[in-house]
Amino acid sequence: MTARRANPWCCRAVEAAARLLPAADRQRYALEFIAELYDMPLSQQIRHSAQLLAHAWALRTALTQAGHPQKEQTMTLTTRRPLACRLGRHHWHWINNEGTRFQCCLGCGQEKTVPLWDAKYTGSMGGGG
Repeated sequence: MTARRANPWCCRAVEAAARLLPAADRQRYALEFIAELYDMPLSQQIRHSAQLLAHAWALRTALTQAGHPQKEQTMTLTTRRPLACRLGRHHWHWINNEGTRFQCCLGCGQEKTVPLWDAKYTGSMGGGG
């Protein structure tokens, strides 16, 4: 038995269905939808593609209401950084988290770690060169 290939028109149809999904999930679902088409007979590929197109809005609603943790990661990757941050002029803000203290830029979210030996930032007593 030879493996069946996915029909190019069915691939385009499921890619169109994936374009209706939130940006954070588009690529993953498009690849999964295309992978499902392999080893299906052509009639089943056409039926499956039509069902995916018909139910894409329902899937979009479910993904949007679920509030994926991937959503926050993708937002930081897809949004443009402010011009000042791209030029290296960050607006640093101190953050205390679980006993550690670090700086975070309010514009782009970049974190700056502070060396523990630096008395200026840790408030420890001691001389520095």
